[in-house]
Amino acid sequence: METSQQKFLYFVYWTAIFVVSGSMLVYGVAKPIQFQNFSAATNSNLSEGHQVMWTFYSYTKAYPIIIGVFEVIGAVAILFNRTRVFGCILLTVILSNIIIQDYLYDVFALSTAVFYQILVLLILLFDFEKVKTVLRELFNPQAKKRHFFLFFVALIFALVIKFFENRIFSFFL
Repeated sequence: METSQQKFLYFVYWTAIFVVSGSMLVYGVAKPIQFQNFSAATNSNLSEGHQVMWTFYSYTKAYPIIIGVFEVIGAVAILFNRTRVFGCILLTVILSNIIIQDYLYDVFALSTAVFYQILVLLILLFDFEKVKTVLRELFNPQAKKRHFFLFFVALIFALVIKFFENRIFSFFL
């Protein structure tokens, strides 16, 4: 039998999921329209940093569309039990970027991005057992020992590529 506390926590959990998912879905779909032209960058009500950032995002349609696609993927992923942790991680990456930009460029939407990030962390807190499983798999010491040789060879190969990268790219260009 469920207690009233368990019902309340269930309610909070799903409210957080729906708020984040719905908001990120709307933001993701609206990204191409939001940064459609440079006219908003000249709005005198916006800070100078906000205008610079708006101009940057408006310069090309592709960048806002790419960010919007990832916002939509994250929004949909958190709706499903199997992909919820992945969706939260993806949205954390996106929201962290937005929070940093909003803070550094003095954008008034900073508090909104922080609010959504707090909700994402709350969702991850509810799914703490899944998060532990993911972290355990990512940092599995047995997997590291088995592939040490391949790791070492890949590192050497990457250093060789890095050393010759200008010559390699100039050959193709």
